[in-house]
Amino acid sequence: MVWAFATVDKRHDALFQAMGDQVVAHDHLRDFKPQELSNTVWAYATAGVYHPQLYEKIGKHIVEVGHLRDFRPQALSNIVWAYATAEVSHPKMFQQVAKAAIQRKEDFISQAVANLLWSYATMGIIDKQLFSSFVPIAAKLMDKYNNQDLGNIAWAYAVADVDAPTLFNQVAKAAIQRKEDFISQAVANLLWSYATMGIIDKQLFSSFGPTAAKLIDNYNNQNLANIAWAYAVVDVDDLTLFNDHFINECLKMRDRFSLEELRQLHQWHLWQTKEKSRTGLPEALQDRCYKEFISEEPTRSKLQDDVVEQLSSIGLDPNEEVLMDSGYRIDALVEVNGKTIGVEVDGPFHFIGRSKAPLARTILKRRQVPSIDGLELVSVPYWVWNQLGKNQAKKQEYLHRLLGLDTVLDD
Repeated sequence: MVWAFATVDKRHDALFQAMGDQVVAHDHLRDFKPQELSNTVWAYATAGVYHPQLYEKIGKHIVEVGHLRDFRPQALSNIVWAYATAEVSHPKMFQQVAKAAIQRKEDFISQAVANLLWSYATMGIIDKQLFSSFVPIAAKLMDKYNNQDLGNIAWAYAVADVDAPTLFNQVAKAAIQRKEDFISQAVANLLWSYATMGIIDKQLFSSFGPTAAKLIDNYNNQNLANIAWAYAVVDVDDLTLFNDHFINECLKMRDRFSLEELRQLHQWHLWQTKEKSRTGLPEALQDRCYKEFISEEPTRSKLQDDVVEQLSSIGLDPNEEVLMDSGYRIDALVEVNGKTIGVEVDGPFHFIGRSKAPLARTILKRRQVPSIDGLELVSVPYWVWNQLGKNQAKKQEYLHRLLGLDTVLDD
């Protein structure tokens, strides 16, 4: 019954509450078929009726069933979509569904794939095996997705930090062909995803400039910040998008921006004013963004401590966590033959998944610090440093070469 009400977009809270209470009071759910369980939680999520006890009861039952071999792919997708939409966390159930979905992945249709991946990313349950297993499945269904599906798939893989270049390439091609039909949220999700993954697809961003511009009045605060930041990362300027209208929209949203969004806007402001010599944010908003950008406490790692120790061992007296005029902090500054050089210690979280491709924040910093602060940067990637093991002599030799101190070694 609740499924019927949700299907015709009819909300009847009292009825939903009573039906939910009845299910919760049921001694067991073995009488429910898998499709009935799926339809029930889907109906509550679709109708927007919150019944936490119902979700907990059904989630617990699904975990107890274990194998889930009688659940069709659409049912599996609908179940996790319902929990994600209702913002109800049930990690054990998500784990069970992931195992079943991987086994049945070849039978998933396009919308079920998109909803499944979106649900796991939305709930922050990053099952790497699930996402990796579905890369070829998601790719082969490319011509079946609607625009929202395309944006959701890209967004899910970006949130999961799973390296899938072929899939992203296919999504970009499909999105460019249908760009005129994208709604505001799908545009923001799509562009943010490519920038976050450090995928510098200039054709995608250039193509979406006019589309993003015509939707300017439909964006919320997060959309505005994400789009501005994404274009700054990819370094594709668009006068139809970034102009007085865009800045006015930012001003309207100024009291709604989160701390992270203010940091994103600071990087966009740097890009527009320092790299492109164009108008940026008004002074008051610019000030807020800068203060928030520099307020983030730097985090140290054993890797960074080791590199700094070796820099000291070769007599360079590194100055740590130096705040530059741009607002960026540099891991270590050293003087080499009268020249100041910034040493960045790039751990695993600076790169996409397990690849050696840098993430957006690394790309921006590597570009903006030399451009704005006039400081040469060198990177110590974690995989290079780890290969040197505990051999201090090799580590020091590596730093000599990196910083151009070979002549010192020869002496």
